[in-house]
Amino acid sequence: MRQNSKSTLVSALILKRSNTGEADRVVTLLTKEQGRIVAIAKGVRKIKSSKRAYLEPGNLAKVMLIKTKSLPILTQARLEEDTSHIRSNLAQIRQLVQLLEIIDKLFVEEEIEDHIYQMVMRVRKKIIEGNKVNLKKDLTTLVEWMGFEPLEESGHTSILDYVAEITGKKMRSFD
Repeated sequence: MRQNSKSTLVSALILKRSNTGEADRVVTLLTKEQGRIVAIAKGVRKIKSSKRAYLEPGNLAKVMLIKTKSLPILTQARLEEDTSHIRSNLAQIRQLVQLLEIIDKLFVEEEIEDHIYQMVMRVRKKIIEGNKVNLKKDLTTLVEWMGFEPLEESGHTSILDYVAEITGKKMRSFD
């Protein structure tokens, strides 16, 4: 993949996607360099699209983004780490979807600190490996590192309830 001043090559965690138009998809990404990014992947819903499977939530992909006046255009994608193997475990899927939703709601479109990005990747890895040791503690630490009060002081017992209160939006992963 080539790179020039208008294009950027980044490693990204796919947070969510939504369909737009006949063959396009709006994809929300989390990158170490640029934080949370919303981009448009043109033609990705076509049957013959090579990017189609790479842009599934939870996957890590190396993506090429072209800057435009509105949303960046995602032109190329290469899969770095796939999460399709957990699709048969409902508990792991639910945990991963909840993590992705928490990240999507709390992160803004700007650079993020390296230790916060590393914690996101560590929690993601624990979920994928089925390792539940200190998972809630790691999520709580992540929220605290982002500048919010500790979970214990918030009066909540669930990290999802706490994030819903912080953002003022109902968590869809409950549905």
